[in-house]
Amino acid sequence: MKKLLFIAHLLVACQPGGERGDSSAPSATPASGPTATGSTWASTAEVGAATASASASASASASASSTTTASPLPVTPPASDGMMRIPAGIFLMGAPADRGNPEECPAHEAIVAAFDFDTTEETTEAYHACVTAGACTQSHVGRQFCNEGVSDHGRHPINCIDLQQAAAYCAFAKKRLPTEREWEYAASGGSEQRRFSMAEGDPTEKTACYHHPFGSCEVGLFAPGAFGLRDVTGNVWEWTQTEFGTYPSKGKIDAIRSGHQYVYRGGSWSRRFPKWMRNTLRNRYRVDEWSASIGIRCARSVEPLGCPEDTAVRDGECVRIRGTTLCEGGQRFDDAKKRCVLDALMPPHLSPMGQGRAANSTAPGARTGPTESESRASPCCAKTRTPEHDADCRKNWPKTSAAYRFDGGNSFPDRLPIIKGGGCSPRDMGHTWTSACCPG
Repeated sequence: MKKLLFIAHLLVACQPGGERGDSSAPSATPASGPTATGSTWASTAEVGAATASASASASASASASSTTTASPLPVTPPASDGMMRIPAGIFLMGAPADRGNPEECPAHEAIVAAFDFDTTEETTEAYHACVTAGACTQSHVGRQFCNEGVSDHGRHPINCIDLQQAAAYCAFAKKRLPTEREWEYAASGGSEQRRFSMAEGDPTEKTACYHHPFGSCEVGLFAPGAFGLRDVTGNVWEWTQTEFGTYPSKGKIDAIRSGHQYVYRGGSWSRRFPKWMRNTLRNRYRVDEWSASIGIRCARSVEPLGCPEDTAVRDGECVRIRGTTLCEGGQRFDDAKKRCVLDALMPPHLSPMGQGRAANSTAPGARTGPTESESRASPCCAKTRTPEHDADCRKNWPKTSAAYRFDGGNSFPDRLPIIKGGGCSPRDMGHTWTSACCPG
């Protein structure tokens, strides 16, 4: 019976879903835990030994139809011109089934070739130079906290740009936007599997540009995080050129298609709860959408393609050719099915899975209520009084000091007109609910 319940839990937890746009949020902050390799949980050191490190990466290039075995290269030094060399590696991408949003499941092996990544986010002054050269269009205006045109914000990240503008800037700089897979790998410190880029422990106003009601911060003000990168957690969300879809992730850059949604990552200055800042959190906008909390960090491919040990170049990306495929705890890789499956030899009560969601249900902004599957089809919007959040409302929205929860609708934009129509201000949100501060 326990085994059946455990399987049922996984099937529900990993259903695709989630909020669309900058206003989405997970329903709880996941507990930190060990990383996984094969079908067992292991320490970071053990995973690091099984995956690539800075001293074990790279291969020769290959044609689209051929396969070339990767050869180890010496330790890769930092890239020049304001970029850091991110070594090739293999890591477990996404969140365990019980610790993240549905769209973060399943956690799966992802292979990343060596690449260069900008140390900081692209600045307003750098983007202005692209506009002056005629290679970029003027960033969008008309919303509070857009940085273009603000006299002392030249070293702040460029924001209020859509995906096409972000891609145009990176092309002007002879770079490109990162894939979602590259972004999460760099943010997580590769096989370190960091929860946040800068350090373990929740971000604070002293470690990241986070919970900052005055807009963005100057780039590079905070201590570096994984791989020496700065502001990966916070300041502005960062566009990727990966079309939003269900996992497992893709290793190649997607073409930009009008009307489609693309992923951006990293949290921003505007977020108030650590759950928004997790490295595994996925968010997305359409190509033409933009926000004062979204900006750019460019990447650059390393030629020839440098793949980690036990992988080879095939069709322009790195694929595994030997060794054991990484799976999350309680699972093993089934060669016949070509995917991770539950490990029948590990009793569910001994699995490290199943320990995170309940423990985190009291995270800031979280609240019990209808499940996502129950609420997804519900009409918008059921309004419920939540006095336990009144203190937060009084502190941050003194004129609207009574907390309410709005359930229903397919997304945050469905609920927003009703919330705004009632004179309320959103304070937090999940897939199917929004917490708001309303007139008392």
